[in-house]
Amino acid sequence: MSLQDTPLSPQPAALPGGTHPVSSGRLRPATVTALLAPLLFAVIAGIDGLGTSIAFAALIFTGSVSAGFGMGVGAILMSSILLTFVITIGSRYPASIGQVRKPNVAILAAAIAVALASPTLLDAPDEVRIMTAFAILGTSAVATGLVFVVSGAFGFGRLVRFMPFSVIAGFLAGSGCLMIQGAVNMLLGAHTISDLFATVDGRQAFANLHIALIFAFILNFSLRRSSSPLIAPGIMIAAALLFYGLLSVLGIDPEAARAFHWLPALPLQTGLELPSPLSILWQADWSAVAHAAPAIASVVLLSMVGLLLNTSGQEVATRREIDADSELRTTGLANLLAGGFGGAPGFSSMSMTLLATRMGGASRLPGFATTLVLVLMLPFAGQLAGAMPTFVAAGLMITLGYDMAEEWLWGARRQLPRNEWLVVLTIPAGMLAFGFLTGMMMGLGLAILSFVYNYARLSVIRSDTSLRIRRSSIDRPLVENDRLEAEGDQVQVLELQEFLFFGTAEQVVAIVRSRLKDTARPKLRFAVLDFRRVSGMDTAAAAAFVKIRNLLATEDAELLLSGLTPQAEATLRRNGLDGQGDPTTRFEPDLDHAIEYCEQRLLGEIAREETWQDVEDYLAQTIGPSTRLKDLVASMQEIRLQHGDRFIRAGEAGDDLFLLWTGRAKVEAVLGNGKRLRLRTVKPGVVLGEIAIYRGGPRTADVVAEVPSTVYRLARRQLRYLEQSDPELALLVHRLCATTLAERLTIANRVVQALHE
Repeated sequence: MSLQDTPLSPQPAALPGGTHPVSSGRLRPATVTALLAPLLFAVIAGIDGLGTSIAFAALIFTGSVSAGFGMGVGAILMSSILLTFVITIGSRYPASIGQVRKPNVAILAAAIAVALASPTLLDAPDEVRIMTAFAILGTSAVATGLVFVVSGAFGFGRLVRFMPFSVIAGFLAGSGCLMIQGAVNMLLGAHTISDLFATVDGRQAFANLHIALIFAFILNFSLRRSSSPLIAPGIMIAAALLFYGLLSVLGIDPEAARAFHWLPALPLQTGLELPSPLSILWQADWSAVAHAAPAIASVVLLSMVGLLLNTSGQEVATRREIDADSELRTTGLANLLAGGFGGAPGFSSMSMTLLATRMGGASRLPGFATTLVLVLMLPFAGQLAGAMPTFVAAGLMITLGYDMAEEWLWGARRQLPRNEWLVVLTIPAGMLAFGFLTGMMMGLGLAILSFVYNYARLSVIRSDTSLRIRRSSIDRPLVENDRLEAEGDQVQVLELQEFLFFGTAEQVVAIVRSRLKDTARPKLRFAVLDFRRVSGMDTAAAAAFVKIRNLLATEDAELLLSGLTPQAEATLRRNGLDGQGDPTTRFEPDLDHAIEYCEQRLLGEIAREETWQDVEDYLAQTIGPSTRLKDLVASMQEIRLQHGDRFIRAGEAGDDLFLLWTGRAKVEAVLGNGKRLRLRTVKPGVVLGEIAIYRGGPRTADVVAEVPSTVYRLARRQLRYLEQSDPELALLVHRLCATTLAERLTIANRVVQALHE
């Protein structure tokens, strides 16, 4: 719709072949010869560059600084020349075309207007005010260039993508609104609303505004009806010719037209007029430039976002990989050169680059031709600027501003959630009501509040379970599992996730408080908080965990914290939560150790095997009483082990069933680097090898005695013999295996169910 694409404009699709994406209704290279196509593009780009340069200069150099209008046109046009030439030479995509970007000009125009209204410049000479305006423009270009070069050199370009989309859209929408506001101010000047109807000069200004609005409507309507690149330049030239034709018919000379504000209020200038870098350096009020630093910073940020996203769009549209860091360095150099004499910042234009590709192919010829046309126009920039009808420049700015405001304000309403669209709406409203900086801060603040609100609504509690569901890696006998099943609800296990701050840590406080008040469940004795999936925490979150410790202490319950990073542990200790010397708080290396501690406390200090009189008694408590239990024990081989004895080896055939009767064993695996990883601990009364008895195949892990132990072994061949000769006894073996498997499956199912609730 507009002559310049916005930094986040929709990307056109590419055709097979990669370098000639086209759309219906657009100019095709086949209509002109290969030599004339780049020249035709250069004429279109040159008219576009001149027209926008005049419009941009008119937006900035108005009122008390209108004497700098001619130099402004020259400076902005020279910026376009340098951007086009340097980017054409250095870009990794040959057909890239650089331009001064309209969002940057809108922001800088507002900043310059505020700076010129400061007390130090109200009574300053015109030269000082004009050079201050150029100093702000040039500083923004130099700052943009420096950031681009440094970011490209160190590969920092990707960091800018963290800027919220709603804030970027709001900046762009606000820039469009500021362009419209600047165009209106350019036409109405200092007239009040009453002046527009009470004075002759006011009524004339109001009439000029109507004419500019009509021109903007015609231009906007035409751009919507056709995507041809000739439409906008053609309408602008036609409007200017019609204007001068009417002046001739009515017998009005150009000077009289200037008195009616139909032409810029400055005499026609001849030759090239550019601001002197020395004059800018010595005559500008640099304190006013310093006050414009926030606006300059936002221009740098938007330029970074725009360049990177335009580069991504060019990659999609042309099906060619483009080095973003190289583009940053090249564009940075162009901006440094443009800023040396008060030029405006810019970067590659998505729409112009794709148009150059269609008309001249993926070559550097369109860029060189455009540079040549702009250089030829440069000596006549002052004359052309003074001869450009005011309504054309103002109407062009209104069209460009409306295009941006509609796309990023109204268009964003259809694709953003309501709270994010509110951020987009707030920024332009704040800019218009309170100024650019205030509007920007309002939008950014609202975006931060929206982020905090949305993030605080996300649950940081991955799971809320108890020891009835979550168990340690210790394999326990059925009688101990039954004990934990009965008493495990006295332990609350909370697995936390994401970043913990004041908005999310209160979720943990609330859920622990709710558990303490739940009289329908057993009294809480332990609360385990696991931080393995927590990315970080702030001081407010640490204070929340101190509150949890205090709540538990009043109920004689313990707090266990597991999986803490050194940074998180240090934060908790600084805020008074120390696992050393505090009987109510423990720090455990991981969740498994924390759960094991709670299990041991619930089971007591008495070893469970001491409650069994003999193996027959254990089997009776496990699979039920039977007169054949003594015979079952007699069919098994008793083996005494010393510390370190390996009675199950990985890779060997799984032909034996084992019952650990006394002592303790560990299950471990050998990693690829030769290190051994402890998988779980085995307590007395645990059956091992039952899966291999049924499935066969090799063992997958080693089992090693950690202390002097006793195991009972039943070989597969012995089980097969019992199945043939004594089915009743074989049934007891299968019942023991089935009971063990069912118990383990029950525990695993509870864990899976808890994680999905």
